[in-house]
Amino acid sequence: MTGYPVQVEEEDVKAAGLNLRISRKKASKICKVINNKKMKFERALSFVKNLTEGNENIDGKTYEKAAEGILGVLENAGNNAESEGLNTEKLRVKTISAEPGTTLRRRRRRRDFGNRIKTANVKVVLQRG
Repeated sequence: MTGYPVQVEEEDVKAAGLNLRISRKKASKICKVINNKKMKFERALSFVKNLTEGNENIDGKTYEKAAEGILGVLENAGNNAESEGLNTEKLRVKTISAEPGTTLRRRRRRRDFGNRIKTANVKVVLQRG
């Protein structure tokens, strides 16, 4: 079972993306912006969509690939909220975090060139209002 960085209560909605092939460092920068601004769910969703399209940036960088992975997790959390009968307009991001995932190994022609693929685990918890 997946552990979350905060205490999850019954009325909270949660979602996790495990072993996403994105950079944990870049994903944690996006998560930090969302957590610091205490964004509502709809605003966080539009912020990450704008990052993937290149319309918004963080310190001059868009982090498109990491934003695509986080967008999938946020959409999953929104779908979980709708299946529970909650209104997504009244939800707020309680916390979102990026943690290191498993390191995958692959065979390469050279000895150490690109044989490790690092992954990230992204976890999000939404709360009402």
